[in-house]
Amino acid sequence: MIRIATATRSPPSGRLFGSVRCSLGHSVPQLPVVRLSLIAMATATNEAPGPTPGAIAVTPWRGVEGHDRLEAWRANVGAPVALDCATADPRPAVTELVVLSWNLWIGRGRLADVVARIRSETDAAIVILAQEAYRSDATVPVRAPGRAARRAAGGFPPRARPRADIVEAADTLGFNLRYVPSMRNGTGRSDRGNAILSELPLSHAWAFELPLVLQRRVPLAATLLLAGGPVHVVSAHLDPRGQPGATWLGVQGRAKQTTYLLEQLGGDVVVLGADLNLGRGRRERSWRLLHHAEFTSGVPAVTPGWRHTFHAVPRLVLDYVLVRDRVGRVAGARVERLDEHPLDRGPTVFGSDHHPLMAHVRLHVPEEERA
Repeated sequence: MIRIATATRSPPSGRLFGSVRCSLGHSVPQLPVVRLSLIAMATATNEAPGPTPGAIAVTPWRGVEGHDRLEAWRANVGAPVALDCATADPRPAVTELVVLSWNLWIGRGRLADVVARIRSETDAAIVILAQEAYRSDATVPVRAPGRAARRAAGGFPPRARPRADIVEAADTLGFNLRYVPSMRNGTGRSDRGNAILSELPLSHAWAFELPLVLQRRVPLAATLLLAGGPVHVVSAHLDPRGQPGATWLGVQGRAKQTTYLLEQLGGDVVVLGADLNLGRGRRERSWRLLHHAEFTSGVPAVTPGWRHTFHAVPRLVLDYVLVRDRVGRVAGARVERLDEHPLDRGPTVFGSDHHPLMAHVRLHVPEEERA
């Protein structure tokens, strides 16, 4: 089942998952799984495709290799979540966006602190592309059914740590939310996956499984319908390694996942926020594939100057915000790494083992569309 909620910032008529103030709308059956070029549809019509507003269609991986094993991973997670908590302001002539991409380390990242810091610097609309977002609710199975399903879960240390539920975080911040789980967190009744939070309306969202390499990975995409045309935003997370053996480093597997990811992203203006897990950096084939697909680090393209985004050991550049603009819609895009400590010290960064990346995106708006 897909959970859908509609916004209410007055005294709520219903609650979702206990502390969420967005009123509970209704549940709808899982949408039929069809392989559609949804970005192309949105680009052509400037309207949100799909039969149910707010619903999230998840397309399963249909390849021969790994298809049977993915069934156990799917059975281990809860339902996608679609919440609309932000004020229904269409902002038809948005000229500037702040796009934050961040691996939340299974809910340990202090997202509210980072949003507060951004708010102190700009009043531009914020869109958050989150990886390893944590969610715990009644849709997650009580326990894994069978040995195969018990193995189909992500690592999750038993030590208790403060974790922020992404649904509660969206409600607290007043952001719209689309969340799709990728994997269960060990034996507990929680899961993690990719999320998109936005102050702007999310016209539709869709997700798709990547080829199975090590764990189930499900990128999530959504469309912002803005004056001058749609802007598509995507949150993705590739595997850090492969199965034991010759493919353990995961380079070949990530290239396979990247190839499939790019096949799904056919829009003219796309902002991709991702933990690409490129252990060999821009020497990997995945990076070359993204470059050939016209994704760049900024507009104009700039090579990032930081030496790492993964704050643990070994310190590597794993996280990226990439922009593709085929129609000259983006006037400029600048990506910066956020540091909690001025000298980048401390065991974590705002609670996470990854640095947040923030992109300032400026958009051309047709003169006739300006308010």
